[in-house]
Amino acid sequence: MINRSKAPHIQTVGTLNLHRPIVHQLSNGIPVYEVSLGSQDVIKLELIFKAGRWCEKEKLIARITSQLLKAGSHQHNAEQLADFFEYYGASLNIYDGFNTVNIQVYCLAKHLKMLLPMLEELLTTPAFPTEELTKLLKRNRQNLKVQLQKNDVVAYRLFTEELFGSEHPYGYNSSEDSFDKVTLTSIQQHFKDNYTANNCTIFVSGKVSTTIIELLEQHFGSLPSSTTAPAPQWELAPLQLPKKIHQVLSDDSLQASIRIGRRTFSREHPDCDQFYMLNMVLGGYFGARLMQNLREENGYTYGVYSSLETLRYSGYWYIHTDVGKDVKDAALTEIYREIERLQDSPIPLQEMEMVRNYTLGMQLTALDGVFNVASILKSLVTADLDDSYYYKFIQTIKTITPEQIQAMAQKYLNKEDLLEVVIE
Repeated sequence: MINRSKAPHIQTVGTLNLHRPIVHQLSNGIPVYEVSLGSQDVIKLELIFKAGRWCEKEKLIARITSQLLKAGSHQHNAEQLADFFEYYGASLNIYDGFNTVNIQVYCLAKHLKMLLPMLEELLTTPAFPTEELTKLLKRNRQNLKVQLQKNDVVAYRLFTEELFGSEHPYGYNSSEDSFDKVTLTSIQQHFKDNYTANNCTIFVSGKVSTTIIELLEQHFGSLPSSTTAPAPQWELAPLQLPKKIHQVLSDDSLQASIRIGRRTFSREHPDCDQFYMLNMVLGGYFGARLMQNLREENGYTYGVYSSLETLRYSGYWYIHTDVGKDVKDAALTEIYREIERLQDSPIPLQEMEMVRNYTLGMQLTALDGVFNVASILKSLVTADLDDSYYYKFIQTIKTITPEQIQAMAQKYLNKEDLLEVVIE
């Protein structure tokens, strides 16, 4: 019988091997990354367009264009489109981000042949109906009203706007008035400029056959390239820190949302991997120092984390938590105390090994399953990185020392460099 009074022995994670994709190229130059693994007869198809916020010439156009795509084509309306994918047990999802728009299809491999003509139709003859745009803008306005009543949403909006600027694609926020400026002409132009072959990358993962690659050529190999001017270039304004933003959203609020952090860097930065491990120690997982202090020892919150967000051309790091309004000052004191602890002395070797093993375990889990593997490869490709970056990252996890963690804290977590936002 297992003795459950003793913790299981910690197993060291050995070599992590990242599957290398097969790279094809369609007639129009679109790269296709094939990740063929597993025995299940399933496919994930993802078309990635450089059509996110970074590429828009007017605010909100990238998001509204991606949302309106599911309104259908000239041949099939939104209801017919949804019924078609449902009939084949498939899902169609469209996600917009800061730099890209991702169109994802999950289906059985045998059904992809029937689904691709509809997807091609959506990308070549989108309807963008005026009545659907009117409804979409109304829903967005209503949703924004609801969101702006939430402390955590307001805190995040103010935090990112202060870091990147109210005109920068990484920092601007939507308002009710901004939806009034969205026009059908701008949506159609954004689509024409950015949903093109020279802005597209395709990932296909699962049980991939030669026939599937041929089908991709058949349906997307003739997608036209853009002949318009390149996307706008955005410069990051100099940071004006330190700064504290404290606002009362509602006198009846019982909680305060806290965001503390700074602008950082993209994944290419030489300090990115070591800073990632610093973040893990401070607040990157449930047993991290912030959680032990604010939740376990003091009971100020149900949860507190820190996150490193690496964007294509920049990044940001922040601590995020919601605490009782009556203990917000005490919580802030403890947050800065934990940062100072990391700056003042190296973490104990036992803690270092625990964080190291936990992080390696996370990476091992991330390699479990063909779709997970494809996601890692996709994150590298869209950042213009290759598998050498991945192996360097793993090596950093395995070899980083407490002294290097301390040096990162001293370099990047000085209180005078941090932005503090509290909304209650």
